[in-house]
Amino acid sequence: MKVNRLAWTTYRIPFRQPFVTAHGAQTERCGVLIQLHTDNGLVGLGEAAPIPGGPARAWPEVAALLETLQASLPSRRLEEMTDVMEPTGHAHPVAVAAVRCGLDTASCDLLAQAAGTSVALWLQKESSETVPVNTTIALPDVASAADAAATARASGFPCVKLKVGMAKGAEAERERVAAVRRAIGGRLKLRLDANGAWGVEQAIHTIRVLEPYGIEFVEQPVACGDVEALRRVRAAVRTPIAADEDVDSVAAAERVLGAGAAQVLVIKPMVVGGLRPARQIIERAQCQGVSCLVTTTLDTGIGTAAALHLAATLPATGLACGLATGALLTTDLLTTPLLVRDGRMQRPNAAGLGVRLDEEAVKRHNRPL
Repeated sequence: MKVNRLAWTTYRIPFRQPFVTAHGAQTERCGVLIQLHTDNGLVGLGEAAPIPGGPARAWPEVAALLETLQASLPSRRLEEMTDVMEPTGHAHPVAVAAVRCGLDTASCDLLAQAAGTSVALWLQKESSETVPVNTTIALPDVASAADAAATARASGFPCVKLKVGMAKGAEAERERVAAVRRAIGGRLKLRLDANGAWGVEQAIHTIRVLEPYGIEFVEQPVACGDVEALRRVRAAVRTPIAADEDVDSVAAAERVLGAGAAQVLVIKPMVVGGLRPARQIIERAQCQGVSCLVTTTLDTGIGTAAALHLAATLPATGLACGLATGALLTTDLLTTPLLVRDGRMQRPNAAGLGVRLDEEAVKRHNRPL
């Protein structure tokens, strides 16, 4: 099977309400939808969307990379797609990873279609039909966060992920976390995501203050790039620590694992460069007894479907995955949205990714990056 055409469409989709983290507020999601056409008539779908809040230059560089690649793709065998991004020149690594993810997803979609199976079963011989998912709360004020938590509880989510690191101090963090815990009760799991907002001592102090509220784990309490700092936090607190931003490639994940810096790895296909690199990370983590979960990067339905298929290959650890993010956008660009029922998301069973683009919605949101 050979690729004879690469096509792509840019999009800008508003968030239903600003998505606030320790790095600021995001009001729209930008990215590129990729289509790989083959000589046997199959079309593979992918998405290349640098993570929100990342470097501004990454978005236009995605389109520039695709333009550069377009001339070399016709008649390239699909098996060669893993080498298509070499050399990368001076493109930002975030843009390169996003394009790699889009091409890898589209390739996996095609290969699974050709095999007559789902992407999940193509990646791994055994996979789950449904995946437990968490809801994400990124509302900065106490009352709004508590209201959203109560809604999540009523909707059947087993876990709430609360963005932290925005408050002025540990006591303000405690007030907000306490309000969310009261809203969800004692049975639901509560995890926190600091997005690297704290220094080592601040992280240790704040996590200790919050431990009475039954925290499942804390994601990326310190800035990425200093695995030793992450290890120090892990060693000083009872609450498990998860590495998120520090897991931006297979090599980076191996550094975290080698240092014993986290009990959990958070894997984003868009960040690590695709589904197959993500599977490599999962396999390495399993060998060391470290748990993994999969999250989107607030993608459209294509990126979410890819992450869902990957999550379905995880061992049944009980960790909810961060896949229920489509509702944060005004549209996920799919004809049939990926829905959450009773706190779980069902992966499509059709061959490939098993989803279809809503062409009218794609046209409405087709705007330059």
